[in-house]
Amino acid sequence: MANARTRYDTISSFMQRQYEAKATVLYNKPAVEIANTPFLFYMLPGMAFRLRGRARDSALALAGAVLWTPYGEPPGNSPWVLVPVIHFLRWDGFAIEAMRYATDANVRRPVAVANQGPPPEPPAALRWRDNIKALLEKASNLRLR
Repeated sequence: MANARTRYDTISSFMQRQYEAKATVLYNKPAVEIANTPFLFYMLPGMAFRLRGRARDSALALAGAVLWTPYGEPPGNSPWVLVPVIHFLRWDGFAIEAMRYATDANVRRPVAVANQGPPPEPPAALRWRDNIKALLEKASNLRLR
């Protein structure tokens, strides 16, 4: 257990130095958060990570890993995965993925606006249109004698 706690402390201090994360205590458990969004917790059975996608699937595939919630409710489809201490050497990769998930959740994405009418013609299309008009006018002015 001492190695696991040392690993957590190392990951926590790295996140604080590199990514401006903050160590805190939430629900009486040591945690790390970024932009007021917690993304990992440490407790005696292991470390819990807030994951999505392939990272979540690979964490759940580990022996003993289970879904978890910080406030003790039944997990349901929780993004939190509790990875047991026996896998503490893999915690750093999961911590990076959890931090990415937490920062992506805080990024405002642009919202698409419905297009109002056709897009404007590009300058090259305007030149072609003008050239074709000029050619058609010249052709209409041609007279056979």
